[in-house]
Amino acid sequence: MHCLSLKMVCETKIVADDHKSIPGTKNESVITSSLMWPPLSSHPSDMEDSMRSDKVYIREFHPYDQDAAQRIFYEGLKERIPNTAFRGLKQQPKALILYVVLTLMCFVITKSLLLSCCVPIILMGLRYYFSRKVILGYLEHVLHTDMSDVEQYYMKPAVFR
Repeated sequence: MHCLSLKMVCETKIVADDHKSIPGTKNESVITSSLMWPPLSSHPSDMEDSMRSDKVYIREFHPYDQDAAQRIFYEGLKERIPNTAFRGLKQQPKALILYVVLTLMCFVITKSLLLSCCVPIILMGLRYYFSRKVILGYLEHVLHTDMSDVEQYYMKPAVFR
């Protein structure tokens, strides 16, 4: 079995859904990266060939990339909504305890197992709704401030007074 170096495992592969819609050529590339998880192969030279053929090209931002940059930013943050709502529970044991207490209180008060099973579902729905509301509010704010002019906010050096 051929093992890759730690450096190979730490690198990331970025794939655009519609890379042809973003203007620019491969000649403008600045950095290239290899696969994060190369395909399994019995022969090490096959693995090295496949890693060389699949590369990511990163180039400098151009003003005509504005719409694509906003779209990628918007879609990327929208993907975080479920992660924020549900996976964040692992780091919030007090919230989990509160949800269990509310579910048990519902059972003690109503003596209904069916209604008590609905409480966690309703709580998770509320978590999702409010996580979505916060992230979409942030996106709306950012798309009208710094993401409305990427070149001004991110490409020019900051002036300290």
